[in-house]
Amino acid sequence: MQKTHITLALGILLALSGCATLDQAGCLTADWRTLGFEDGLKGRNESHIRHYRQDCAKHGVTPDLDSYRAGHYEGSVQFCTAKNGFLQGMENLTYQNSCPAEFTDAFMLGYRDGQSVYQARSTLDNARVELRQLTSDITDLEKQISALNEKLVADGLSREQRVSIRDELAKSNEALGKAKLTRDELTAAIIVFQRELDRLNAYAPRY
Repeated sequence: MQKTHITLALGILLALSGCATLDQAGCLTADWRTLGFEDGLKGRNESHIRHYRQDCAKHGVTPDLDSYRAGHYEGSVQFCTAKNGFLQGMENLTYQNSCPAEFTDAFMLGYRDGQSVYQARSTLDNARVELRQLTSDITDLEKQISALNEKLVADGLSREQRVSIRDELAKSNEALGKAKLTRDELTAAIIVFQRELDRLNAYAPRY
């Protein structure tokens, strides 16, 4: 079981790596079955062989398509599982339509569930960021209101100045009321978002 987890994690890591290129020596000594296997394990589409074809054409080497396809299938068998689909979706990695037809349904089942977790997690994270910003805004408004109240009772103010301060106070208090209402609504929403994420995460052990 541990070996399987390591293989799946490796597959995700490899999927994040850049496109491989072949120099002259690589083209002349290429094990096309192994290259196909590695690309299949990385979740690359079988059409990725075109990059090797382009690299090797200038060296007079043509990839062995049959060997590449055989290796790619073997690698895809390990990549195209429901569990790996779940992990790929949960990290919001792009699926390159690499799975053979007989494995696609299982992979996509996991992938869609994983993406649901990713989206729920993103929604929760964004709401928390918004709440932190809103809390900071409320603190600033409260400081502003406190400063205006002190200013209002200061000596030597004209009637016009006091009216202006009161108007500013009214606007600030209105903004504070709206911000607090939004904060309360967002706090309640975060509880709902967290429950949804917990519900979706509860499905993870089945993969």
